[in-house]
Amino acid sequence: MSSPSPALVVPVVLWTAIAGAALITTIVLSVRAGRRQAPSGSWNPYGPGFLFVAAAAAVGYAVAAVVTGCFSWAGAAFGILWPVMAASALDFTARRRAPSRPRWAGPLFAAAGAALYGSLPL
Repeated sequence: MSSPSPALVVPVVLWTAIAGAALITTIVLSVRAGRRQAPSGSWNPYGPGFLFVAAAAAVGYAVAAVVTGCFSWAGAAFGILWPVMAASALDFTARRRAPSRPRWAGPLFAAAGAALYGSLPL
């Protein structure tokens, strides 16, 4: 197995850092909302648009993995589910600050993350 190029590793690390920060922020915001008993303040990763985000991530992973020849079912499980959860968390956090955020931003973030993970030789 060949090691990935730094030109690929750097975007993956940046995407993962943004996704991790979004997930931690979402958890903190949900815990705070739960303490205030605000029913609309908690995060649901399977909220509206989940299937669209999951489909975008699956297409992004499949295209990148097939093009690079790195497709595996185990890699697909991680390469699709993690970007979907991260995109859902980022969407939840961003919508609290900017409710007029475009609906395509979450699926685009998930597809980009899945494509990055799909192109890595794991």
